[in-house]
Amino acid sequence: MGCKQAQSYERGGAGSLKGKRCIRMKPAFYKIIRFGIVGVASTAFYFGLLVTLKPLIGSVIVLTALCYVLAMGFNFLAQALFTFQTEKLTRRQLKRYTIMQGAALVANSLMMAVLVDGLSLSLVPSQLGVTAVVTIFTYMTSKNWVYV
Repeated sequence: MGCKQAQSYERGGAGSLKGKRCIRMKPAFYKIIRFGIVGVASTAFYFGLLVTLKPLIGSVIVLTALCYVLAMGFNFLAQALFTFQTEKLTRRQLKRYTIMQGAALVANSLMMAVLVDGLSLSLVPSQLGVTAVVTIFTYMTSKNWVYV
């Protein structure tokens, strides 16, 4: 049986092909990679909208809110179709996604308040750590609740 999709090969010693064997990457690993790609694409989409719509919208609050909502819509669709490969989009998924994003916002704000205001830690390193925690939370919640 040969290697199929999601594969790499390990060679024998000194670059020989003798002893070549197939190493299969787990599908969960690729799902995590796709999740990250969509996250980066959503951020790029947000910034692209921000720059593009700035000349058209005078209010920064309206501009950023609109860009955020559009980027979250893009993220919802891309995560559903590309990352989690759902067969059908539903209102239930959208409702759960919205709840998850709200919970992530609250968690981010509370953790930042504790770290920066409560413990007097630096803003940027704190946000980097909190972002990692929130990313893990949103991945696990998306995988096990939003897109099931």
